[in-house]
Amino acid sequence: MFFSVDCILVRGSSLSRLVEERLGLSGASSVHESHSFDAARWAGIPENALHTQLARLPMLPGIEETTQWCWSSGLVPIISSLTWTPIGAHLAERFGFHSYSGRCLDARNGRFTGQAGYPYTPADQVEFVRRRADDLGAAPQACAAVGACPTDGLLFDSVGLAIAFNASPEVSAHATTSVEGEDLRAVIPALQRLTVSRV
Repeated sequence: MFFSVDCILVRGSSLSRLVEERLGLSGASSVHESHSFDAARWAGIPENALHTQLARLPMLPGIEETTQWCWSSGLVPIISSLTWTPIGAHLAERFGFHSYSGRCLDARNGRFTGQAGYPYTPADQVEFVRRRADDLGAAPQACAAVGACPTDGLLFDSVGLAIAFNASPEVSAHATTSVEGEDLRAVIPALQRLTVSRV
């Protein structure tokens, strides 16, 4: 069960963009618009400042409840995102996701260095889904994804059940179904298709 968290946890915006803006990073932009990251802007930012800003963001309710529902229903909630891995790591620990993907952002002595790993593209996101599904003994077509990012088309095409959550018509066109809501738990009825198919 894959969640493209960057565009579904805050209404009408990119989570990573909001974090960058709150950290005062100049020229903050969304990877979903530019298809690139500017790691140099992060040089000198304390890691705890990132966690503080993430904790303060007005995220949608129901995130932890949705991951708990997944676990109790025999589904493994995983973050599959193009955003920075420190953001994915924070969300995984805070809300109970199994694991996460994204672009590495180097840190030393409690501060980000401004150095990053190799570019992480939508194709890499799909490869992560395939590898993680294989690790868990599942075929990608037996998996689901929830997303809303402009780059989620390839992700949606790689799984059996694609749920566009508060997404644009362009993103929804790639999805199996579309859901609107002010709480992440709104996707649970659609996810129940997976649990029914497992019976």
